[in-house]
Amino acid sequence: MFYENKPEFFIFSHQKTPLEYPPHIHSYLELVHVIEGELEMQIGQEKFLFSKNDIGIIFPNTIHNYHTLSESQNTYFAILNCAVDMIPFFKKQLLHSKPENPVLHSDQIHPDIYFAEKSLAALECREENIPLISAYFSLIFARIFPYFRLTSGESASTPPMDFSGKVLSYVAEHFTEDLTLSRVASHFGIGKSALSRIFSNTLGIHYTQYLNSLRVNYSQHLLAVTDLNILEIALESGYHNQQTYNRIFKEICGCTPKEFRRKNLKKTVFPFC
Repeated sequence: MFYENKPEFFIFSHQKTPLEYPPHIHSYLELVHVIEGELEMQIGQEKFLFSKNDIGIIFPNTIHNYHTLSESQNTYFAILNCAVDMIPFFKKQLLHSKPENPVLHSDQIHPDIYFAEKSLAALECREENIPLISAYFSLIFARIFPYFRLTSGESASTPPMDFSGKVLSYVAEHFTEDLTLSRVASHFGIGKSALSRIFSNTLGIHYTQYLNSLRVNYSQHLLAVTDLNILEIALESGYHNQQTYNRIFKEICGCTPKEFRRKNLKKTVFPFC
């Protein structure tokens, strides 16, 4: 899962394993193409069911989560993320509006979208590829936007977020720090019990579960693409010691960080959504 405090401007990932991501929010746009399988996604306050060849579009600063319905052998998703600045022609719409229905079905997908997606899959997130990445994403949205009925937001630089969104955004920016429930509650001037209810009642997850999901997902990225040792990754991800990190990592991922690294080192992974 990428968050708004990460420097990457583009990432493309193929996922062939079930996705179970908690509610989260980020400042870039996201496209999810279901190639095989079924996926339930909550985008904003609504839930959507995605089947084969459907594409979901998540605008910036929109709370969303994933829940895979298909078995692992029948699951295959393409996930694309891009900074809004990479698509200057559509930047205003992306930042100041939301689609009423952020889903494209197979009969609405122009061949240009498949062409651009395939071309983006072959590109790395490097400065020399910025013109091509920008062009392909612009082509995708030129074909997507005619199918959208957009609702306008306020005239701020980003769409308005409800209080839950502001809390998620704050945690997304600071999850590697010593981010206790008390600290977050104090930041927003509310009690700890009220903050807990936002996660348990509104988002359906406990605060500590959500925080650990962010940290473990981020650590997956570090395990796969860096040479940092396990202790360094634990500390970088917000844990005070390796023992706690190993225990929580195994609870969430079903394997140890060392085992995960052995399978994924130097591979492109999509740790943040």
